[in-house]
Amino acid sequence: MKYYFKLLSLPLSLLVFFISVFVVWRLFDLPPSDILAEYVGKWFGAYGLVALLISATIEGMLLFGGYFPGVFVIFVSVIVANSISEAITRIAVGTLGLFVAHMFNYLLGRYGWYRILAKFGLKSSIEEASNKLVKRGPIAIFSSYWMPSISALTDTAAGILQMPFKKFVIYSFLSMVFWNTLAGVMVYFVGNGALLLVGSGGTTELLIQFSVVAIWIIILLVIDFRKRRMSGGTDGDAANSKIGII
Repeated sequence: MKYYFKLLSLPLSLLVFFISVFVVWRLFDLPPSDILAEYVGKWFGAYGLVALLISATIEGMLLFGGYFPGVFVIFVSVIVANSISEAITRIAVGTLGLFVAHMFNYLLGRYGWYRILAKFGLKSSIEEASNKLVKRGPIAIFSSYWMPSISALTDTAAGILQMPFKKFVIYSFLSMVFWNTLAGVMVYFVGNGALLLVGSGGTTELLIQFSVVAIWIIILLVIDFRKRRMSGGTDGDAANSKIGII
């Protein structure tokens, strides 16, 4: 069970994120995504890039990002862009905000401040992120930056392990550029449909998100089965060392 928990840690983390967003949406009785998108669009129009920068920074911070709809704000800002140049500018500002958050998380780990937040149930998650960083090195940074709430744990682990600051900045920056550009292009061309991935508190959206996670899990299990079969049924640890996931 421990082996499969590690194997499926990414999709399971995403599932927890989707459920938490659903609960927060229902708890605060937030409106559907299309209506909320209109509100966010007006809010963004009034406060501009400053609002985007602040939202992205909060979204990337350890603990706080899991309870703040920063990804939703970033997505809407790109969706309402009137041109590709505007979308690029907003992706760049969002990236800057996340970069500030990554540096903040790193300092939390390096100087021990993370222990305060660890009391909120993050201790085991930070330890797991530290183990992955030790085993996989900087590649663990790249493979976790697709989701701010997961990358925040990796940032903190890098600080705890005293990774050289310059090295962390380089890998963090390159990872952000790749993932944020990929996400930005997808959101710009998909439009409002991309909001289904960040939740609206609706049952339909949650089912879609569950389906995405289920497909991901099935793919990982099929890949793992084929690798174990080709290796002649070696133990889980050996298979785990070969499969290219966190």
